[in-house]
Amino acid sequence: MQSLLQNGGKITPKQWKAETQSLQSEYDSIGREQTKTATELAYAEVISYNKKNLERELQNESFRTRADSRTDNKTKLSVGGRNLM
Repeated sequence: MQSLLQNGGKITPKQWKAETQSLQSEYDSIGREQTKTATELAYAEVISYNKKNLERELQNESFRTRADSRTDNKTKLSVGGRNLM
């Protein structure tokens, strides 16, 4: 259609309607693709957040386990007010 206009041609109502329908169809297709891409991006962001959160929780758990272990060792070493070391 652009070449027709550039060469000074005239557009008939049928051509105009066909071009409009073609462009609308392309627009709809792009909209669906954009929606799909946005959804995939949201999935990726959720996965990234969950990964970071899991790593943080595992690190906190390992710190807690080590702290509990040290507390248990201190408790085991002093029984009845006497230090067994």
